[in-house]
Amino acid sequence: DARRAIAHLPMAKGADVVMFDPGLRRIYVACSSGAISVFQMDDPTHFRKLQDFPVEPKIHSLAVDPRTHRLYAPAEQDKGRPASKMFVFEAVTN
Repeated sequence: DARRAIAHLPMAKGADVVMFDPGLRRIYVACSSGAISVFQMDDPTHFRKLQDFPVEPKIHSLAVDPRTHRLYAPAEQDKGRPASKMFVFEAVTN
């Protein structure tokens, strides 16, 4: 079983955790630099970047609700100050 890369996609700095939403075929990558990179899987071998959206730095976990397609990201900072918060994002579809 040979493993080989099928895509190379640019993303924000400090990629930390990846979450996949199978219903929307979206890939979310939380980056410690303060962004979540979003990719669309058009088919099993074709991907495209949708956006990098800003979030607090150092988000190390993500969860996707497969029914609502909401993305959950716990944060240890809010506007640069220590915090314990859960950010909830709605998926935007076009």
